Amino acid sequence: METEESILKRQIVRSMKILHRRGLMTGVGGNASVRMEGSGEVWITPSGVYKPELKPSDLVKIDLDGRVIEGILKPSMEWHFHTAIYRRRADINAVLHTHSPFSTGLALADVKLRPITLEAATMLADVPILPFRYPGTEELGRQVGEAILGRRALILQNHGVIAVGFDMIEALSTIEILEEVSIMTFIASQYGEIQEIPPDQIELIKKLYRI
Repeated sequence: METEESILKRQIVRSMKILHRRGLMTGVGGNASVRMEGSGEVWITPSGVYKPELKPSDLVKIDLDGRVIEGILKPSMEWHFHTAIYRRRADINAVLHTHSPFSTGLALADVKLRPITLEAATMLADVPILPFRYPGTEELGRQVGEAILGRRALILQNHGVIAVGFDMIEALSTIEILEEVSIMTFIASQYGEIQEIPPDQIELIKKLYRI
């Protein structure tokens, strides 16, 4: 019988391949992690492995201080912000980082997402653009750990997107919705004024869906 850890590892591999096929990251860009609910141990993608060829056996288990517990490869250089998120958010068990082109591209022009769809108005109501910090550093980890409180996603200026979830499906869905809304925002901006969902309708939606 397959263990819970094996299932979680397969979810990481599957998500990486989905995101690569959708063009939301390159073969060597992006990273992902999961943790067993309530634990201090994290499975994370390794550095330098081409994502379409990633296997569950390539993943590395680390603790919340970045120490390797299991695995022979080097963990992602971005382990600092992955573990910072888990330390600050007991409700989060999955973290994804991609280089989503439209989401990142809009951030480069300092264009913030607006409530143009149901998902944007509810799930992505607050997605800040964080100032650039050098990748793989403790400084970036601290910045992300602070900013992720109460949020589902962040955009790193000149770097990419971070999404979190109770599980990998929730984090993956957030990445997909964020890019979808960003594409809509870009297209609409080319042809005229962007129409937002009225604030009173957003409040009604939140009441109806108990958000």
